Amino acid sequence: MSSDESSDGLEELKELMALYGQEKEKKESGKKPFVPKASQAKELNYVEVPMEKVILGDKQRFLANLAKSVGAKWNHSDDDGEKEQSVGYDKAGNKRKPAWSDSDDEDLKVGDVKKQTKHTGPLNHLRKDRSYKEYLTARFQRTLNQPKWAEKKEKNSEDEYASSDEELLQTVGFIDHKAKRLDLLPKTLAFKRVKDLNRSTYSEGVPSSVQFHPTSTAALVSGANCVATIYTVDGQKNEKLHSMRFKKFPLICSRIAPCGTKAFFGSVRKFYYAYDLLEAKESQLTLPGDMESMHNFEVSPCGKFIVAAGKFGAIHLLTSNTNELLHSFKQEGGVRGLCWTGDSKRVLVVGASTNVNVLSLRQNVIEHSFLDDGCIHGQVIRLSPNQRLLATGSDEGVVNVYDYESVYSSSAPQPEKSFLNLRTGIKDLQFNHTSELLAMASSKAPNCVKLAHFPSATVYSNFPSQNESVGHVTSMSFSPHSSFLAFATKHKFVPLFRLKYFKNY
Repeated sequence: MSSDESSDGLEELKELMALYGQEKEKKESGKKPFVPKASQAKELNYVEVPMEKVILGDKQRFLANLAKSVGAKWNHSDDDGEKEQSVGYDKAGNKRKPAWSDSDDEDLKVGDVKKQTKHTGPLNHLRKDRSYKEYLTARFQRTLNQPKWAEKKEKNSEDEYASSDEELLQTVGFIDHKAKRLDLLPKTLAFKRVKDLNRSTYSEGVPSSVQFHPTSTAALVSGANCVATIYTVDGQKNEKLHSMRFKKFPLICSRIAPCGTKAFFGSVRKFYYAYDLLEAKESQLTLPGDMESMHNFEVSPCGKFIVAAGKFGAIHLLTSNTNELLHSFKQEGGVRGLCWTGDSKRVLVVGASTNVNVLSLRQNVIEHSFLDDGCIHGQVIRLSPNQRLLATGSDEGVVNVYDYESVYSSSAPQPEKSFLNLRTGIKDLQFNHTSELLAMASSKAPNCVKLAHFPSATVYSNFPSQNESVGHVTSMSFSPHSSFLAFATKHKFVPLFRLKYFKNY
């Protein structure tokens, strides 16, 4: 603001103060109040002008002088953005430009921040000339994806009804439409070995089980040291969130409930633990009936039931909330593997014999039994998330994949595919969330891990790579959207792999 403009404002203020003093004197002397003329009334209207406007001028004049001082031209239309009601979007639903941006963010490169150290090793996989802002944005969206509230735009009622109908059609039945949009090649797999999942502590001893949280970017690792730990999953730091210690209770089997708020821990004791993850409170529960241990159990997809393997072919069904024994089944041979169907109405069981039994929870009987082709001693069984593929693994290293619907029509169904890539006993089988990948592992030899692709039914030849040691794998787990694959081994390490075809966690 120039000195002339400030002096004019002070002169107007002096004139107004003089008029105010004259009227006050006349009122005290008993004379009639002073009625100003039209020209003087116009001047009296300036009494309500704020002091900052008198000294600094109005908003437009201040912004114009500020822009003039920095050598720029101020446009009055720049102030229209404040009238928009929505944050981030205009009335038409289009994304608005940011109100302010830092030029240093655009100039900063990945090579300026990421430096090679003894912990990170060589950074040949990074483009050092790439913008660091774009690198962080892509990494965030790849791990957590963009939240829905950030994508929300103004829509009319017709668009809302159309979108709800489209979502309903996409979720009806067991059709997985996301699988059709994935560009997953059947021969070679694009993956990357990242930091170990439990690298921040390694306190579990020999890990017995690993499982990803169903709703959060976290994973649970439990081991023989009576310790279970929850880690964040980012592939870089994998920091510890919470640790649970159970006195004289070596953890053999651990499962997170589908709701994500409770976890169950079992061992060879006469009791087991239920842990509330929200309140960080543990509950010791005594096993009901003739149950001796909870070393092998599975939680139903609905979260209401727990099925556990007992001695001499016994299979026990419990309630997860009240610890009540509902029913006990009996089969020939010891129980090795258990899995639930998607509707929580049946349980599939393999044991020391050659048969696979289907238990019906409605009738409390063995509904169906069929012969597993080429199997002498069964070890593990898994049903794909889309309820179409049934995989069984035996102690002879044979993995059979059946059409799930066809196993009910025969007592000796033929498998759709038999994998003979592993020559030692199968320890664990896992499907990813789209049922396109089947992970097979054996614990009797190091690096006995294979990934199979469906529907081509081919095994990836480049996983795991020859220069990377996975160890003796005892348990595996895919993240909820298959972005990560973790292995529990006979050593203290829990290797973690990043599958590049899946962007979400």
